[in-house]
Formats: sequence, structure tokens, C-alpha cells
Amino acid sequence: MKLALSKKYEMLRLRIQKCLASYVLKEPMKMVQNRYLLVDKYIKTLENTIQVKEQKEKNRYVALVAKLDTLSPLKTLTRGYAIIERNGKMVKSVKDLKKGDEFDLKLVDGSKKAVIEK
Repeated sequence: MKLALSKKYEMLRLRIQKCLASYVLKEPMKMVQNRYLLVDKYIKTLENTIQVKEQKEKNRYVALVAKLDTLSPLKTLTRGYAIIERNGKMVKSVKDLKKGDEFDLKLVDGSKKAVIEK
């Protein structure tokens, strides 16, 4: 029984020594510093991800604005086309106009009233 208690005592003593030798008890701030480094790494990753996403969205925005600009009726007018309106509505076909009809002719630099003669 004395031998069993002696072995048990020795095992517990070794276990306590091992616990006391662990770096958590020797250098408790080391663990905190490691966590700070990990948090800094996560912050940098998030910042990079945000910058990449921001650049991606900015490029998408520029592309959409360019598309919108090419579809703009005003842009069409700068290429030499005109917009014809009659009674506040756009005229899309020659069939919508007949002799004597008055309409507005919009060009890039302004608008004029016109009348169909033939």
C-alpha cells in the first residue's frame, strides 16, 4: 500500500511539474500576443477583401454608366439623329404622320416646329 501511494504521489508530482512547465503559466502574455497577431491577420484579410470588392463594384459601375451613356437619347442626337414628337408622344413610324400634321423636331442643339407637306 505504501508503494502504491508512493507511485501515485510521484505521478501527481510529475503531472503538476508538467503543468507548471507549460508556456501558458510561464508566459501568459504570449498567448494574448498570439491572439493579437491572429486578429491583426484577420483585419488585414478583411481590409484586402473590402478593397478588392470596392474596386470590382467601381469597375461594374463604370461599365454600367458607359452602357447607359451609349443608350442615351441625347447621345443619339449628337450622332446626327433627331427625335420627332407629336402631341407630347414620340413618333415611331411614318404611318403615324399625315399631310398637315404639326410636330416637334428635336436635334442636339434645340428643337423646331415642323409641318408635313407631302
